[in-house]
Amino acid sequence: MKIKLTLVIFVLGFCCCQAVQASEKTTGDSNAAPRDWKHPADWIELSGDFRFRFLYDNNAKKLDNQAVGHERIQTRYRIREQAKFKLTDDLDFNIRIVTEPRYYTEAHSEHHHWAYNEALFDLFNLTWRNAFNAPLTVVAGRQEIRLGSNWLILDGTPLDGGRTAFFDALRFTYNWADKDTTADFILIDNHADSGKWFEPFNDKDIDLSEQDEQGAILYLAKKTSKDSGIDLYLIYKHDAHRIIKSSGADGEIYTLGARFYGKLNEHWGYNLEFAPQFGRKNLKNFAAFAANNQLIYNFNDEKQNKIYIGHEFLSGNKDPDKYFDKAWGRVDSWSVLYQGNIDTIDGKAYESSNLHRVYLDWGTKLNEKTEMKAGYAVLFADKNTNKAGTGGLSKNGKLRGQLARVIISYKPTNWLEHRVEGEVFAPGDYYNKPKTATAAFFRYSLILTW
Repeated sequence: MKIKLTLVIFVLGFCCCQAVQASEKTTGDSNAAPRDWKHPADWIELSGDFRFRFLYDNNAKKLDNQAVGHERIQTRYRIREQAKFKLTDDLDFNIRIVTEPRYYTEAHSEHHHWAYNEALFDLFNLTWRNAFNAPLTVVAGRQEIRLGSNWLILDGTPLDGGRTAFFDALRFTYNWADKDTTADFILIDNHADSGKWFEPFNDKDIDLSEQDEQGAILYLAKKTSKDSGIDLYLIYKHDAHRIIKSSGADGEIYTLGARFYGKLNEHWGYNLEFAPQFGRKNLKNFAAFAANNQLIYNFNDEKQNKIYIGHEFLSGNKDPDKYFDKAWGRVDSWSVLYQGNIDTIDGKAYESSNLHRVYLDWGTKLNEKTEMKAGYAVLFADKNTNKAGTGGLSKNGKLRGQLARVIISYKPTNWLEHRVEGEVFAPGDYYNKPKTATAAFFRYSLILTW
């Protein structure tokens, strides 16, 4: 059921009253620790952040420089306010509200220049540590979940971009400290409708996914040494009630996975992950496979230079319904330009399946406050799909294209960061006219935290 505004006002009002009472008790105590606005009472912790983004892209959606609206300019203004209430030593209540209105200078792809101008809760949960007098942590409610390499488990709300990444879930984490092992069991109940559980303020009916998604995750993580470990997981995902019919899904998907990471010597490290998958989607049985492998060379110098050599594989098929499904890993993890934009030409946004990605990245510190990461990737299709030969896709080609990317981050203080990102994608013979134009992306971000 939906959380009504009156309930939220009651909860916040109660907390404010408690804060006032706590403040009154400490005012007359000369030995009390001084308060700051982040800690108005012992049991309250406040925080927040503001992120401004200026974005420019060209030919990102269709690789067509003649299409209406191929050149886009927008600004985004994300504000988040968070409160953590310490109910007992082991019990916390966490709440965060977020808004990220966007302004499109070129609004061909939007009905209005202003969009996404609503506010919603992206955190609303209880966290219980040492539950049942055991090394068990329980988190119930709206929460963010990150496991392992974040490859297939990261974002439960892919369609609203970087505004939110939450799950409506019940999570149990058991920690065997003497065995360096943790076990997570998570039940998920996500809905495409952003107002299913918590009604947004100024609700604009922004869908969070193409369908409702329920499921469960079992994730085991074992440290074998200081720098190495093994992760094993099982992901069950049930899709239903398609909201966006063209790309939504109905069905049940099972993903088994294993991850091995560590160091070979003082310079070389590795991260190896693979995931067979089977299930049923849109009335069709399928089996798929994915792998994400990386070698890291660490120069161990004062500039912290590192080289990353990797290959990501997400299986394809003549039938797009039988592509590998990225579960809850649909996010722009390695390209803002390609993921969520170019990948929609022949698939679902942010899924980027039917793909081989071979890449070389370099990370370094330019100085004490500035970091840079640059990369080059070649992208191939695993299969030439049944769409080939139509809509700007070739009949036989498999080279999707080449991608170059650079990110520079400057952090003069611990509360301020400037970030500049640029990407260029040159399409290959997987595409035909009119989808042959080079695509470009630029983004500047200003991030304030408090």
